[in-house]
Amino acid sequence: MPKLITQMLIALTGFCGCLQTVECAEVRGVVVVEYQGLFDPDSSTQTYPVAVALLPAKGQRLAHRGPRVEKVEIIENRMRPAFMTVQKGDRIEFINRDGVFHELFSLSPGEPVTLQLGKASDKSSHRSLVLKQPGTTHFFCRIHSKSYARIEVVDTPYLQMVRPGHQFHFSGLAPGEWKLRLASAAGETRWIAVTAMTSPTPLKLTIASRGGGNGNGKLRPQAGIADLYQQREQ
Repeated sequence: MPKLITQMLIALTGFCGCLQTVECAEVRGVVVVEYQGLFDPDSSTQTYPVAVALLPAKGQRLAHRGPRVEKVEIIENRMRPAFMTVQKGDRIEFINRDGVFHELFSLSPGEPVTLQLGKASDKSSHRSLVLKQPGTTHFFCRIHSKSYARIEVVDTPYLQMVRPGHQFHFSGLAPGEWKLRLASAAGETRWIAVTAMTSPTPLKLTIASRGGGNGNGKLRPQAGIADLYQQREQ
């Protein structure tokens, strides 16, 4: 009997080692934002994080992550943050910090949304919703034209918001082909085929952005709605 138990332990150890090998691949790298314009951006340039999401290309198993709550605050008639990425099923809570009313509406691949937010002192100053449709959802205010937010919804738990030039890192992956989705607040959305492997060479990726740069030869310290909102297929 002891011999049988020993053999079973050896077999189990080998099996676990195989599992560890299968799930130890990584994808990592850096994303640099290229601002379109005639001059290089300087310290006054408004920068936004880049949304990096990793999705399976060959039906790989995804790790489970429960829904989270992300907050968007309205301060001085501006939604902050103006750009974020969430997993499908996450809850978005809108909080009005102003002493005036706001009426939000959305343009999105799913059902349109309308949220009425009371003043900061009112109980109705908080409203929340769950985004279930992958894609890009744009939020506006019917009352204040400068209030805007863009929320990316992805069907994967592997997502990170990183500052331009900072590293992203996904680990514990099955080796093989994956799809990397890059999105910036005022620019394009890029899909890149990548390979998850053990100890990979860091990727060096770029994404173009129109907002916060020096387009048309003029300094634009902060991007507005015209820069951030693009009505196009993602």
